[in-house]
Amino acid sequence: MAVTMLQDWCRWMGVSARRGLLILGIPEDCDEAELQESLEAALWPVGHFTVLGKVFREEDDATAALVELDREVNYALVPREIPGTGGPWNVVFVPRSSGEEFLSRVFHFLEQQGQTVESVAGALGLRLHRVSWLRLVSEAVQPWVETMRYQRLGVFSGRDQPAPGEESFEAWLDHSAGMLHVWRGVSEREKRRRLMEGLRGTALQLVHGLLAENPARTAQDCLAALIQVFGDNESQATIRVKCLTAQQQSGERLSAFVLRLEVLLQKAIEKGALARASADHVRLRQVLTRANLTEPLDEALRKLRTVGRSPSFLEMLGLVRESEAWEASLARSERAQAEEGAGARANAQADARANAKAEDDKMGSASRAGPGGPGCEPEGLAQAGDQEAGEPPEEGLKPIPEESENKDGAGETSPPKSSSGK
Repeated sequence: MAVTMLQDWCRWMGVSARRGLLILGIPEDCDEAELQESLEAALWPVGHFTVLGKVFREEDDATAALVELDREVNYALVPREIPGTGGPWNVVFVPRSSGEEFLSRVFHFLEQQGQTVESVAGALGLRLHRVSWLRLVSEAVQPWVETMRYQRLGVFSGRDQPAPGEESFEAWLDHSAGMLHVWRGVSEREKRRRLMEGLRGTALQLVHGLLAENPARTAQDCLAALIQVFGDNESQATIRVKCLTAQQQSGERLSAFVLRLEVLLQKAIEKGALARASADHVRLRQVLTRANLTEPLDEALRKLRTVGRSPSFLEMLGLVRESEAWEASLARSERAQAEEGAGARANAQADARANAKAEDDKMGSASRAGPGGPGCEPEGLAQAGDQEAGEPPEEGLKPIPEESENKDGAGETSPPKSSSGK
């Protein structure tokens, strides 16, 4: 698992895994100075090294660091553990085959003693043909070892903007140059094949053209031609202008701008266009004048400039990310308040609609219970009912004569008598 992590990390960083070490078990609170001091004390026999990055591993509850050596790992010298804070730190590297490691340890031991195989042949009781046999074993093992070492290169096509799955020329070149050194025991034809295996597009066409012109060109010649065509040929003045005119783009996060600016600063330093001592000052000036800053961050950086203390890259990145975290927290708070206000307004509107509906229902009930509603009679019919109940007629109205009933109860009226008495 740890070896896989080492290989994947090296591939992502564009370095050879054969020159990489993975340091595990570093306490999270271990500072840079302490880490550097512990590594220097343990790794000085294997040569110069560079710490490429660190990452926290939850399964170990500790930090892991990727270290690149300036040469291929010497398995006879590399330590398996490094004394450090919190106990020993484990050192992980790509394993070698047992046969190659054994021969390497034998030859390294003889070199430490100032001896060669031939000079100690008699002391070891070995005849010359036994020594030759040892060499033959080494030569027989070497091709198999080289096969085990074989790693496919990344993909480079020559595009200005690498497509998904492709690498930038700088990353591809660093990996390829390291692998050519690893492949030193491989035939030149196989080296060229492996080199072209990682090329696409215009880069592949260029190498095809070179080999068609001269099939005897070496893989190193092809790599030199690729560097001449696709390498960074910017002058000191050009890179200095790019560095001093860099500004934050629309929609670009401030932390992304700081990272992009740092790449330009390091290029300018490598080209000699900018003194390393002035990098912090230039970084601070560019961020203050070419970036969109929040008021607290702008005030903090201006105070640092006033007292003459320009933050380093890591300090600047820490301040920027702290500012971005504060902005994100503020945005979340405002969004929550807006959502809460919208919910309150929605509730108020729902209550208002419910109250209005209740009032409408109340008014509808009242209108049904009033004049014209069920159970109510017109005013004229009410008055007629009162008169039938025996109330005296109003003044000015003659009473209606009562109808006489006939003997058989037919209810017919008698005819009026004549005035002559007949």
